[in-house]
Amino acid sequence: MSEPSPQGIRGPSALVEAGTEVTPGTSIGPGAWIRFGTAVRASVVEGGVFIGFRCRIDGARIASGAQVASMSRIGRAGAAPVLVEAGAWIGARALVDPGVRIGPGAVVAAGAHVTADVPADAIVVGRPARVLRHREVVEDGHPDFTSIIARVRARADSGRRPLPAGWTSDGGGLLDADLTGGPAVHLGAGVIAMGRADGPSPRGGVRIGADARIGAGSVLEGSDGIDIGAGTELGARVLVVSSGHDLTRRSLPWQGGPVRIGAGVTVGAEATLVGPCTLGDGAVVTPGAVVVGDVAAGRTTAGVLASGGPGSRS
Repeated sequence: MSEPSPQGIRGPSALVEAGTEVTPGTSIGPGAWIRFGTAVRASVVEGGVFIGFRCRIDGARIASGAQVASMSRIGRAGAAPVLVEAGAWIGARALVDPGVRIGPGAVVAAGAHVTADVPADAIVVGRPARVLRHREVVEDGHPDFTSIIARVRARADSGRRPLPAGWTSDGGGLLDADLTGGPAVHLGAGVIAMGRADGPSPRGGVRIGADARIGAGSVLEGSDGIDIGAGTELGARVLVVSSGHDLTRRSLPWQGGPVRIGAGVTVGAEATLVGPCTLGDGAVVTPGAVVVGDVAAGRTTAGVLASGGPGSRS
């Protein structure tokens, strides 16, 4: 693998979406997919890598077949480089410190903070991250995004789905979801919404009840469906993910996980919800929480950061 040129390189068939930042000194390999709002700076991204929405990658080398979920932060400008090896999975809103090596096939759980090297095929959770267990996998090859990228490229309306009647938006962001619900739903500035019924699940889409509010900079990944009840309020930069991956297979195939948020729920700023999960009516999620399971009606939660089950999802 060659080093990037000062101008940066994008390999053939790579999909680098509008609204991304790729600086000089960065190379993007063939078949890589980098989603809206992400910044990749002074890094090497090999072929077949997936990087989700609003990630920040600084001074990293990300090997083929690795995946980085939305809102993750890897490395820091001017610091020791990060190495993410082949087939590794970095979960939603994870933080990887400079100088860290993520071993091949390793899994970093949603919301984890990685401060030390991670062994091959280890699953790490928590803040700071610790090894929970090691994967036992069927060797069926690394992930392949070729067909998904082709489908996204073919969408003439990609990123321009209309707002339902009675909804308002402060603009910016990306609306690439089947959106239904309302009336009087408001989307803050820069909201990202994705997920359609013609995707991997017929439940795909984002459905929001009347008078709900989605905070600025929030990301709603509705590939297996997100339902939000009337009068619910999501704070700024909330991340909701309705899918994960089957960790028992090397290819990390997509796995559905619908998210159901009841009426009158309050989700604090920068919280992360990973499906499958249900939040009952009137539940409260504190700011910055990572929720990987159900929350009963009327209950308050600060989230789960070291679960042995769904915490290993994306």
